[in-house]
Amino acid sequence: MRALLKHNANSAVVASVFFAISAIAWEADQPDDPTAHDAAKLSLLSLGPDQGAQSLIEDIREIEGLDAAIDGQGLALLATVEELNQAIDDLGAKVGEMEISVVLSSDILFDFDKADIKPTAETELTKLGLIIREKRTGDVTIIGHTDAKGSESYNMKLSDRRADSVKNWLVKYAQINTEVINTEGLGETQPIAPNVKADGSDDTDGRTKNRRVDVTIQTKEMLN
Repeated sequence: MRALLKHNANSAVVASVFFAISAIAWEADQPDDPTAHDAAKLSLLSLGPDQGAQSLIEDIREIEGLDAAIDGQGLALLATVEELNQAIDDLGAKVGEMEISVVLSSDILFDFDKADIKPTAETELTKLGLIIREKRTGDVTIIGHTDAKGSESYNMKLSDRRADSVKNWLVKYAQINTEVINTEGLGETQPIAPNVKADGSDDTDGRTKNRRVDVTIQTKEMLN
């Protein structure tokens, strides 16, 4: 049964390709050629009632053990592109000509005053790992930041440990080469929002934004 399904799926792929070629020949070379017209119609009919490419893809995806050497490669590529784009959107990544930048909230990654990755952070880090694997061409830089609560020296060490924790997770679970990842902790020295309001009171929202981990992924070789 499985062999029959696989045969039918491969036949559908061949018919689909034949239809596309026939259609191109009909439109580009001799648009009024009845022979090409009939060939295109026969190819379309051979696909059965579900003539759309999406239906074909969904049918093939359901076939267990389909050879990746044929249809699987194309499907895997489509899935990877879809997942990559979704990961970029979900993380709010900024895609530039030379690099991709991602800002991760420390409140999502860590418990208060801790540097151990929370289990709930695995979804975010899995998406980050996907982006790195698919887009990285050079180094990955991970920089930890804190708010201004606590001493400057303590915050510097905490941010450093947090950057290392993100690196270690990526190496262990996302299989990123440890040698391409650089880490640094900058503590409270580079805030992106006020830690206190103008009247001197605590700015909770500002401190939340400052507690972060910045990740920069080099995606294009830089010229010397």
